[in-house]
Amino acid sequence: MEDYINNKLTKDIQDAITELEYKIVELKTINIEPDLSHLNSFYMERTEENIKRINSRLKVPNLNLYIWLSSFIMLIISFGVFFFLYFKGPETKIENQKEYKEQLLKDNVIMSKENAELLKDMDLWFKSDPESTAKFIHWRHDHR
Repeated sequence: MEDYINNKLTKDIQDAITELEYKIVELKTINIEPDLSHLNSFYMERTEENIKRINSRLKVPNLNLYIWLSSFIMLIISFGVFFFLYFKGPETKIENQKEYKEQLLKDNVIMSKENAELLKDMDLWFKSDPESTAKFIHWRHDHR
């Protein structure tokens, strides 16, 4: 009985060894592909983030366009202001000169044309008649 058990155990062990050898050969021939779905999803996320980042950088020319457009508008406004001042400047200068002259006339700093002509006529008359000049000087001295 002991031989029977030994033979049975030997046969079982040999069967297990042949089966293991068969499985080893089978494993060598099987092409095992790893599960890369997690890795693929990681790279997909990174790729999408990079695409978004690149697209956001591509929107910078819009900012550049707005800067150029606003600069052009400011230039047009500046030229408009300069032309307005160029055409309005002489009018205000003439108005200021008139106001200044009126103020000087009011303060008797300058004479009006009529008074200047009167003074000129009086000077000519006094030069032509020296006696009247002396009379006028005495009259003026008495009235002051």
